[in-house]
Formats: sequence, C-alpha cells, structure tokens
Amino acid sequence: MKYRIALIPVLLLALLVVPKNALAEVNPGSLLLKTDFRIWQVDLKNVDLTSTYTKARFKGIDINIPEDQLSYVTPYIDYETVEGLDIIKLQTYLENKIAPDIYREREDVTINMDEKDKVAFEGSGLYGRKLDTKKAAFMLKKAIEEKGNYLHLPLINDPPQITLKGEGLKEKGIIELVSAGETEFKGSPENRINNIKVGLSKFNGHFISPGEEFSFGNVLGVVDETTGYKKELVIKGDRTVPEYGGGLCQVSTTAYRAVLASGFPVTQRRNHSYAVSYYAPTGLDATVYPPTVDMKFVNDSPAYILMQSFTVGTKAYYNFYGTKDKRKVHLIGPYYYNQKSPPPTRTEYTTKLAPGEKQVLGHAVPGISSSWYRQVVYEDPKKEPYFESIHSNYQARPDFIAIGAEKEVSSENSMIEDGY
Repeated sequence: MKYRIALIPVLLLALLVVPKNALAEVNPGSLLLKTDFRIWQVDLKNVDLTSTYTKARFKGIDINIPEDQLSYVTPYIDYETVEGLDIIKLQTYLENKIAPDIYREREDVTINMDEKDKVAFEGSGLYGRKLDTKKAAFMLKKAIEEKGNYLHLPLINDPPQITLKGEGLKEKGIIELVSAGETEFKGSPENRINNIKVGLSKFNGHFISPGEEFSFGNVLGVVDETTGYKKELVIKGDRTVPEYGGGLCQVSTTAYRAVLASGFPVTQRRNHSYAVSYYAPTGLDATVYPPTVDMKFVNDSPAYILMQSFTVGTKAYYNFYGTKDKRKVHLIGPYYYNQKSPPPTRTEYTTKLAPGEKQVLGHAVPGISSSWYRQVVYEDPKKEPYFESIHSNYQARPDFIAIGAEKEVSSENSMIEDGY
C-alpha cells in the first residue's frame, strides 16, 4: 500500500524510507487527521461531507465556467447535476468534531529565581491554540480528493507572555517558550496519579546547560517510599507487577514529546515492550527504569533550558524555556505495520495464591510496529539538517492469569526490566 502525505518538506521526502509492507493504521475509506499531540481517525464513509450542485461546462470540453461568465456563453454550455465535496460541510465538521479538542486559551507565566538559582513558577505558561478551520477545510478537501492517508492540521498558536523576576534568568538566556510536551493519563488509578505528580515535581525548575546531555534517570533520583512514591503496576518482562514509582513513564514520555518538538538530538530512548494506551499516539513513548533504561538528549541550543513540569486535570505537561535559534522541526508519521493479534490466554499455577484463587498478571494487547520520522532544519545553511528515524516494535501479549494450586507450574519468561 502506498502512502500519500500532505505537506511534507521536499528534503524529508528525499530521505524518508518507509518500512517494507508498512500499512497505515487507518481503515479503508478513512483518513488520519493529526497534530503533534493527538490523532483523529475520520471514517469518510460515515460522514456527510458532500453536496449536489449544478456544473456548467463547454459542450464537449470539461472546463468549469465561473458563474459570473455564464451569461456570455449560454448557447455553448451544458449543465449537469454532480455530487462533490462541500467546503462548508468540511469546515463545519472540523469546527464541531476536531476544533473543540484542540482549542486552548493562552495562560501566561511569571518565572521567579532567587539568588540561589531556585525557581518558582506562577501560572502554567501554556500556549494558546486553535484550529485554522478555514485553511484546514481546504487541506482536507485536497487530501480526500487525492486519496491521502494523513493530514497534519494547521494550528494558530498564541505564545504565553513570560514575566521574568530574577537577574540570572536573562543571563542564562531564559526569554521564551522553546517547546512543550503533553500526554493524557485519564483513567489512571490513584497511586499512578500520585507517582506522576511526584515524578514531575523532580524536574520542575531544573536547568540544562548549553551542550549538556540530559539524563532523565539522573535528575529523577531515588524511586521508593522515602521519596514520595507509592506502589503501582510496572512492566517487568512478561508481566505487570506493583512497584514503587509505577506510572513514571508518563513523566518520561511527556518530556520526550517536548524534546521531539524542540528539535534537540535524542541520544537514548526505548519504547515499551508493548503498546500502552496512556502513551497514544503509539510510537512516541519513552520508557525508563533507572539505572538500566534511561531517556537522554542534548541541549544543542545557544542557551540554558529551564524545565517546567506539572499537571492540569488528567494531562501532564512539560514546558522548555530558553532561546530559540529558528530551527524548524518536522515530525512525520505514524506508519504502522506488523500488526499481530494477541496470543491465546496464558495460565500459570502458583502456591502463592489460595487453591482456585485467580490473579490477573497481564491483559491481552495486540502487537504492532511503528515508524515516525523527525527532521530538524537549522537557520544556518552550513549546518546539516538532523534526520531521525523513530522505529518501535511492540509485542503482542496474551491475557495472563495466575491460579492458586498445590504445585508450582510456571510459564515465566526471562524478567527483562522494561519500565514504569
């Protein structure tokens, strides 16, 4: 299956290599609408986006005639009733179904720094955003007509106003919002939410110096009950087990999204062993399990980066403040392939449970592979563009049940540490 992708830079097209046998995660007759933070699948068969209209053309020639010129050529034209995409219906659909999920008011921020470089934030610093529905409607019309699979939606962003209090901030180059990342953790249990909030607090106010390789694990520090964490499920090998810090991958994944948007080079990142719904869209997650699994990147900007990390409702956020160098970042994808159904239910018998008692050790998850592509183009023409292929393989997992018995019958696989 060939892909048609709207509005991709020419240089990226020259470098893009799609995995063999790649298939879009779209049903036939569907189209993916995407931003850097969310994807919507539109089933074109079940949406009324067309209207009938009268088409005027010269006899024997398929050329549309503007209405204001019809009176001059009436004897030479034919009329026919046709059905086609209705730009008003397209725009209305976007306004009703997509725009509300995107819209956000700008929230300004005041950054305070004392003489010991301790930082405090007043306000979230979230940039405002809204869908450019008129432009998006014309782009959607073009994408449907050309049988495209993906359309990156045009947004109108409103950067936050930043007030600085503390002379050292400007000296470090903290003058504007460089990038932001966000994820959704709706449906998380109480302990997981606690761990997400505690984890985010470890990075709030952290500085990354120019040229520094940032290590998520080093800044995160110790993860146990003494540092505020509670036990929640983590992925370890072939099962999920409760450990202190379960849910911290929500924190690392949110940071990773901000890194991707900033254009900073990623030096270490690993995806989860299977796809986790909290980290949609699939393929842009970053698991951590210090000290063996980390997420690292290099601040190759001309100034310090100041991290702000917090939650609002059921969303986690990172803001990176610093000085922009006018680099352009293009994130292309997703491509999904190697889809696999979950294996048959797996059963393990254990003496750790009362005879007949059951415990769920894992839920069925389909397997899939994903590819995204990131291109960073710098203002300096002498600096080579940075191109990154982000490939992730996710295992198919079965329903996994432990049953209490008088004798152990284990089906355990090797316990490879995966992540929080």
